[in-house]
Amino acid sequence: MAKIKNMLGEKAISGFRGTLDFYYYMGIACVRRWPTSPGHRRTPAVQAGWQPFTEAVALWTTTPQYLRDLYQQMATGSGLTNRDLFIRSYMAGWKKLIATVDELE
Repeated sequence: MAKIKNMLGEKAISGFRGTLDFYYYMGIACVRRWPTSPGHRRTPAVQAGWQPFTEAVALWTTTPQYLRDLYQQMATGSGLTNRDLFIRSYMAGWKKLIATVDELE
């Protein structure tokens, strides 16, 4: 991210489309390299998270309503939904479990 003194006009910005991305961050005019997709290749760490995430989503769909309501209470004011909080908790617990298993080996 680079801060710029003034935001360019729309015509100038459109000339950089695909090369530079102009935006405001907390009221400051900024520019960065145009975001690109990493393609189909993912790191082993990202791939390792797919299975537990899938499990967490499946568990959420079977979670009783009273537990969903409790997660809703915990999520209030956090900027997260009850589902987000549940999945985040599940993933954090999964990572701790993996670390513990690795320490035992």
